[in-house]
Amino acid sequence: MLTSGFIFIYIKIIYFKSNLIFLCKKNSEFNSFIYNFKSSMKKIQLGGLDFEIFIPKKSIQKKTFELSQRIKNQYHGDWPVFIIVLKGAMIFAKELLSYLDPNIDIVSVKVNSYDGLKSKGKVSIDHISYTKIQNRNVLIIEDIVDTGLTLNFLSNEFLNHGALSIECVTLLFKESKYQYKTKPKHIGFKVGEEFVVGHGMDYNQAGRKLKNIYKKIN
Repeated sequence: MLTSGFIFIYIKIIYFKSNLIFLCKKNSEFNSFIYNFKSSMKKIQLGGLDFEIFIPKKSIQKKTFELSQRIKNQYHGDWPVFIIVLKGAMIFAKELLSYLDPNIDIVSVKVNSYDGLKSKGKVSIDHISYTKIQNRNVLIIEDIVDTGLTLNFLSNEFLNHGALSIECVTLLFKESKYQYKTKPKHIGFKVGEEFVVGHGMDYNQAGRKLKNIYKKIN
């Protein structure tokens, strides 16, 4: 038989756990509110650098839909393998692919060619299943194509491992900095030499989840 003291302690523990869960939930909601508020700001600061809004979320959504329709019209259901370049292209790819056939083949690849603001001048690639691209057309999904170093590296890598053809869809394209002959097939926005963050793009891993795209203020 339970004593009154034990029951009292048990009730206090339950009360504490209930309040803890409530506070955690409220804290999560508060953090979400702060994040959404920050995402809508016209000017933000990341890592000691100042950024201002460059391309708003609505414009990105509209352009992403337009790109999906161009891709549909190109392939007419004979889908290529879609290669998502991580981590930057993940948000753009998720939105783009939501307008396409849910049964398409998707492969992700993680590369690294940036260190802070500048390109490292070389590309490293993590493991990828090359069997999925053999004897297939490939469409690479990029968040931004800058000098073209990463895109050129991946194109050669995939062709050397049996891909039939390589094309690219990119949300942003820095045409003035591009160093290769073959340009991306589908381009969202042509931009200048601005350093940008948001919608998948980051500055030292910060700002990647911002809904708008921001550019660094000189």
